[in-house]
Amino acid sequence: MNLPGLLVLACAVCAAEAPRSASPSDAFLPDTIHRPPVERGSERKRERVVEHDSIVYVAPAERLSIHRVSAPPAGKAGTREPTHIVLLPGPVGSAFSMRHITATLGARGLPVLVIDPLGMGRSAHPAHADYSLMAQARRIEAVLDTLRVARALVVAQGTSATVALRLAAVSPERIVGVLSLAGGPIDRQETTGVRLALALAPLLDNPLGRAIGRRRFLAAVREQSASPAWCTPDIAARYLAPVEADLRGTFRTLRAMQAAVEPTRIETVLRQVRAPVHLLVGDHRTSHAPTAAQVTLLQHHLSAFTVDTVSGAGTMLHEERADAIVEAVLAMLARDG
Repeated sequence: MNLPGLLVLACAVCAAEAPRSASPSDAFLPDTIHRPPVERGSERKRERVVEHDSIVYVAPAERLSIHRVSAPPAGKAGTREPTHIVLLPGPVGSAFSMRHITATLGARGLPVLVIDPLGMGRSAHPAHADYSLMAQARRIEAVLDTLRVARALVVAQGTSATVALRLAAVSPERIVGVLSLAGGPIDRQETTGVRLALALAPLLDNPLGRAIGRRRFLAAVREQSASPAWCTPDIAARYLAPVEADLRGTFRTLRAMQAAVEPTRIETVLRQVRAPVHLLVGDHRTSHAPTAAQVTLLQHHLSAFTVDTVSGAGTMLHEERADAIVEAVLAMLARDG
C-alpha cells in the first residue's frame, strides 16, 4: 500500500487552515453581522445545472483540474462580459467540497468554475514545480486566459485565499472581487500537520494507515465545525479520494509547499490589490481561523476590505453555511454592477 495514514491527516488538517501557531483565543471573531440559515434553491432548479470536468495545461507537466458549472441565464444578457465565479478549494475536497455553492449559483444562471491549484485536489502533482503561492496565482491566471474569462469574482478557502489575493494583485483588470472563506494572508505554507506528516509518513506504510488517516480526518474537520453532523464517513471518503489516488504525489507536494519561498511579501502584494476583499469567518472559535494580526494586516493594506461573522459555522463554512457564502457572492456582484 502507498504512503497512508498521517500523510492524509496532514492534508486534512490544512484543508481549512491558514498556517500559524495561534491558539483558539487568538482567532479573530469580529462583532459584525450574524446571518441565520436560509433555504437553498429548489431541486427543480438544480436539474437545469450542467456540470462537467476538464483539464488545462499551463506547462508541460502542470495540469490543472477544472470543474465547470453552467445553466441558462436567469435574466437578459447584458453587453458587458459575464462575471465568472471562480472557486479555489483548499488542499483537500476539490470540487466536491464546493458542491452546495456550485449548485445554488449555477441554478441562478451564473457561470461557475472550480479550479484546483497545482498539487491540490485532482490537479497534477509534478515533483519539480514551483509551489509558491505567487506561482499558483500565475497558473490560475493562465487558466482564465485559456478559458477566456475576462471578469472573475474569486471565492477561496483557507490557504487558497492568499492565492486569490496574489491573483487580484497581478490581474487587477480581471478580478472584480475576492471572497475569503476563513483564510488569512500568509507568506509560508508550513503547518503543524504538514510537519507531522513529513516526519511520520515514511513510518506508516502499512495496511492500517488509510483507516487511521480517515479517522483522523473526521476528527480534524469536526473540530473545525460548529456541528459535526455534516461530516459522515461517506463524505470523508469523497473528500480524501483525490489524495488517496496519489499519496506519493501528495507527499511530494506537501514537501515542496513547505519549502516554497515567496518572491514578494504579502504586505507588498496587498497594497497592489484594488478589488474589494470580503472575509467571512465562523462564530465557532478554532485555532485555524484568521488571527487578529492577520485581519489587521488586511485592514491596513487593502483599499476596500470588509469582514463578517457567520453564525453556526467554524472554518468549514462551505459545508455548514453555503447559503451565507452565496449571499455574500450575490452582494459583491450587485455592488460591481
